[in-house]
Amino acid sequence: MNNECVIGIDIGGTNIRIGRTDENDQLVDFERVSSKETFKDGNISESLTEVLKNYLDKYCKNVQVKQIAIGIPATLSSDRKQILQVPNIKGMDGLFLGKELEENLGIPVVLEKDVNMLYYWDKYDKKLSDEGVGIGVYIGTGVGNAIFINGKPLAGKDGVAGELGHIPMIGGTSQCGCGNLGCSECYASGWKLVELKEEYYPDVDMNDLFVKKSNDTVLKNFVDNIACVACAEINILNPDSIIFGGGVINMKGFPKDYLEERLYVHARKPYPAESLEIQYSEDKVDNGVKGAIIFAKTLLEK
Repeated sequence: MNNECVIGIDIGGTNIRIGRTDENDQLVDFERVSSKETFKDGNISESLTEVLKNYLDKYCKNVQVKQIAIGIPATLSSDRKQILQVPNIKGMDGLFLGKELEENLGIPVVLEKDVNMLYYWDKYDKKLSDEGVGIGVYIGTGVGNAIFINGKPLAGKDGVAGELGHIPMIGGTSQCGCGNLGCSECYASGWKLVELKEEYYPDVDMNDLFVKKSNDTVLKNFVDNIACVACAEINILNPDSIIFGGGVINMKGFPKDYLEERLYVHARKPYPAESLEIQYSEDKVDNGVKGAIIFAKTLLEK
């Protein structure tokens, strides 16, 4: 029996999701704990250490944990050691969280952007080649973006490459949560969809929005905005593979055919328009954890 494992963690604004590998490298012992409850006192490292110690005591008493990988909903330094800025969790900005957890637990800990963890899983699930350029566009509350080159995420000089949601839109005046005006996230995100629902469809349940209203001009324009934003990246990178995912894309009745139609409209002709290969991620609660596990295992293989 294999008495070694790796642990994957996906930290979100609502929940912390945790899982580990079993002797067959499969995800087991998946758990969720409340982010708000865990981090309510602002002592991030100490609070997360306590959560992990409880998890280790419960599931890993007779197992050696070789690596812990954590997906963070934040911008990270290029070496992935420091958390630069987190929109939805107070007290994380500036932390060297991996180092602090390593010191507290005696286990190697690595950090990566949560959206890259999602793409690690999707790349594995879709059996995508590591060769060339792959992108993931995840429309959730905001616009998540993963750019992978030859199987590795693009970090950039400061670590913040792939901020697709913060491309400035010409003529845009809406206030973005990042502080700038007119970011693409103001027009093609989940929080924008909530605004549209409240303004135009107050009597329609959010879950039924696309089922009942996908042919309305307001929602067609919203889907076109997503295509326009994605094509900014597609036209620059000419990617080998393109994955769309996130809560909005996976809403019941979301018009994927119309999205692809508009992607073709906005893509440069003849290429990359004629060679677009679009795939869709299933929005499952453990995708980020499974991606973190895959990332952890790649580090151990080096």
